Amino acid sequence: MHTYNQQTLIGARIPSALKEKLSKYCLSNGIKINYFITQAIKERLQEISEDNQDIAAGEERLKNPDFISQKEFNVYLSKRGIKP
Repeated sequence: MHTYNQQTLIGARIPSALKEKLSKYCLSNGIKINYFITQAIKERLQEISEDNQDIAAGEERLKNPDFISQKEFNVYLSKRGIKP
């Protein structure tokens, strides 16, 4: 299993303007670019995982549409920060 102590180099081409904004932001906030990018990747992967869980839950609910009420589902969406 990989740990975050082990590191590997990745390369990506991004627009120059985006790199400049990133550099300015990190410099003005005392954040290392490596840390910022690592956190951004972790957060995005977590969002994708949550989205996949939501899709799976939705598909399961479609099999039994009486599982929860629309009101209960709207409350769930609101807790996730999604406007019902």
